[in-house]
Amino acid sequence: MPEPSIRMTKIWEDVDFYEIRMEFEGNYCSVLIDFYTTNEDLEEFRQGIENFSNLNMTEFKWTSGNDIENVTHFLSLRFFKHNDRGHIGIEIIADNKMEKPYHMRSNFFIITELNQLDDFVKKLKSLINEEIIELESIIPTN
Repeated sequence: MPEPSIRMTKIWEDVDFYEIRMEFEGNYCSVLIDFYTTNEDLEEFRQGIENFSNLNMTEFKWTSGNDIENVTHFLSLRFFKHNDRGHIGIEIIADNKMEKPYHMRSNFFIITELNQLDDFVKKLKSLINEEIIELESIIPTN
């Protein structure tokens, strides 16, 4: 059985924000990126995915950080309709903005089914509500 393509773990917490480790598994690569965020940012992410999965929009894009120099990170997740059979594409761009030799930038896609987004939204809500500290979701299609 295929493994989940997205893993999120809270690895550090403060009063106003926390650090998340996100792991992405594609067909030909895997990416791990740590970044700081807030419940408000993750709630915006959750609501956007939920609106997209309810077919209220044709595409949804969420970013964290900026794709410029001298910042901590850049992460972009774009959800889009892949075909008419209920397959969804997720484009992932991750850049840790570190200096060489530690610099990493990756751009790849995960193809999954629409119902996988419902599972992801549910687990993301539990992470935001502090019911869990890690989640695994988004089973890819073959």
